[in-house]
Amino acid sequence: MNGPAYISVFSGIGGLEHPSIAPILLCERDKECQKVLESRYMLPQRQIVEDVNNLRSPPKADFVVGGWPCQDLSSAGKQVGIQGERSGLFFEMLRVAEEANAHTIIGENVPNLLHVNKGRDFVAVKESLIRSGYKYLSWRVLNSRQFGLPQDRNRLFIVASKKEAAAMALHASIRSDVKTHNTSKFSGFYWTGGKRSICFSRGYVPTLKVGATDNRGRGTVAVFDGTIVRKLTQNENLRLQGFGELDVPGLSISSILRMAGNAVALPVGHFVVSSVMENAPPVGFKSGFARGCNSGFFGGDLDWQIDHEPTPLASNLDDFLDRGVNQHLSSQACAGLIVRSVRSGLKMPSELFDVLYQSAIKRTGKLKASRANSFEAMSEMLSEMIEYRNSLKSSMVFEGENDE
Repeated sequence: MNGPAYISVFSGIGGLEHPSIAPILLCERDKECQKVLESRYMLPQRQIVEDVNNLRSPPKADFVVGGWPCQDLSSAGKQVGIQGERSGLFFEMLRVAEEANAHTIIGENVPNLLHVNKGRDFVAVKESLIRSGYKYLSWRVLNSRQFGLPQDRNRLFIVASKKEAAAMALHASIRSDVKTHNTSKFSGFYWTGGKRSICFSRGYVPTLKVGATDNRGRGTVAVFDGTIVRKLTQNENLRLQGFGELDVPGLSISSILRMAGNAVALPVGHFVVSSVMENAPPVGFKSGFARGCNSGFFGGDLDWQIDHEPTPLASNLDDFLDRGVNQHLSSQACAGLIVRSVRSGLKMPSELFDVLYQSAIKRTGKLKASRANSFEAMSEMLSEMIEYRNSLKSSMVFEGENDE
C-alpha cells in the first residue's frame, strides 16, 4: 500500500507503525532486533541504521515515529530525567525529524514522563518541540487492555505536528472487540515482587517488563490458575504484546523475552500511527485547563485536558495462554517470594500463598546458590509466616495494585 513516508527510530521489533505501510528507514542498535526487522520488512530492500546519533542527512519523510528509551524516566528507575544519557536520545529523534523535514513526530514513552521532576521534563519536551516548529501537540495515555490484550500496560503517546488535524487525531475513537471474561480461570502477578506489590491481576497480567534486576530479559510475570504457578512462556509474552511467533532462527528465550518486554504493543501502535497518518476525527472533548493530565492538547496558548468516554478493558487472559504447560515455578523462587512478602507485609491471595508454600517446602526444581537463603529464612520466620497467612484474603475478593 502506498502512503505517507515515515522513518522509524528506536524500532525494536516493530509495534509503533502503520498496519499496512512500511517505514522507508529504520533505526535500531540491537543486533537481534535487527534480525527480526529484516525478516518482517524483507530487507535488504530497506535500510537499518544502527545508531540514531549517526543518522545524518535522512531521506525526506512526512513522519518520524519512535518509542525512545525510558530508563531515565521510569518510576522503577532512578528517574534521572529527560537529560539522562538514554532518555535524552529524544533530542536526537527531534533532530532526525527536523533534518527529514517531517511535519509530524509520533513518540512513545512511560506515563511517568508527565510527572518526573515535578512535570518539568514534560514541559522541556513540549517546549523543544514547539521551538522546532511543531506548534500543535497532543498526548494521551493508552492501556493495552483497551485494545483487546489482557495486559495492564499504560504508555504515553505524544503527537507533535505542524498540522493541527494530525495532532488532534491522537484523540480518535478506540474501536476494538474487547473480551471481558469475569470467570477467567487465570490470574497474573510478578513472581519477582514482594518488596513491592506483586500486582495480582485476575483475568489479565501486569505490565510485561525486562528483567527486574538485570537486563538479561528474565520473564518477571507468572500466572496462577488455583493449582499451578508458572512463568509465562516466550510465545505467551509475544502474544500479550500482539505479536505472533518470531520466525527468526537462533534467538534465545532470554532475547525474545527482552524484545517483547521492550516493544510497543502492536494494536496500540497501529491505532496511534494509523489514526494520525489518516487524520482520524477526534472524539475527546476539552474539559478545562490542565497540566500533567493523562490526555491533553496544546495549540499555541494553553494546555487543554481532553476527556474520553471510558472503554472496556480486556480480562480474557485464558485465551492468550498455551494449554498443557505445567512447569511449576521453582521451589527456590516460591520461597523467595514468600520471604519478601512476609518481610514487607504486602499482601497476596491466600490461595496463592498456600500453593507457593507447598512448592517451597518440596525443594524441587533447579536450585542454585544465592546471596540470601530463602529456605533458611522461611524456617526462621515461622511465626511471622503464620501471622501473615492469617491476614490474607481469598483471590475472589483480593484487589491487587499495579505499580506501573
